[in-house]
Amino acid sequence: MPLMDIFKQSQISYDWKTVYAGIKLDLLKPSEITSYAVELVTRRSEINDQNFIQLAWGEDPDNEIVLIRLLEELGVQDLDLDADIWQIEKRKWRFALLASLKMKYPDDLKELLNQVAEVYADFDYPEDMESFINYLPPPKGFDHSRYTKEENIVRLITSFNEFLTKEQHFLQHATELGTENIPEGD
Repeated sequence: MPLMDIFKQSQISYDWKTVYAGIKLDLLKPSEITSYAVELVTRRSEINDQNFIQLAWGEDPDNEIVLIRLLEELGVQDLDLDADIWQIEKRKWRFALLASLKMKYPDDLKELLNQVAEVYADFDYPEDMESFINYLPPPKGFDHSRYTKEENIVRLITSFNEFLTKEQHFLQHATELGTENIPEGD
């Protein structure tokens, strides 16, 4: 399943900032960018912005440059993904990756945890993921040696699932909290 479909399925809003972050994180294919542009043009026939149309036609081999022009038109000045304004977008992509892994490995929990640990590393070891990373020590006060390997895996998976639920809820309400204010475009 394309990662942008996970946003729809999870009812997490996304826009051109999300698309830009996906490009910079090497998570989006050019065809997915074109699909998003076509989706917007189809829903909003009044769109006549040349950058939208160019992205929808998929005629520019460097979608990133066209997307940067579009973001500038929409008032986005800082395109550095380390800037605060991009943290929500990066969390959306992290959520999408983790949700896709959960779907990909429903019956191989050990491999799921290994792949989750890769995402943890790829996103610079965020503290909010530490409770379900299989190679990290368990929380203080928890004696993992009193449990079987399978029970410890179940504990990590339970923590992972709780994280996904909380993160989805946060991201669904991020717009309401005022953390996003860039429109889809005109």
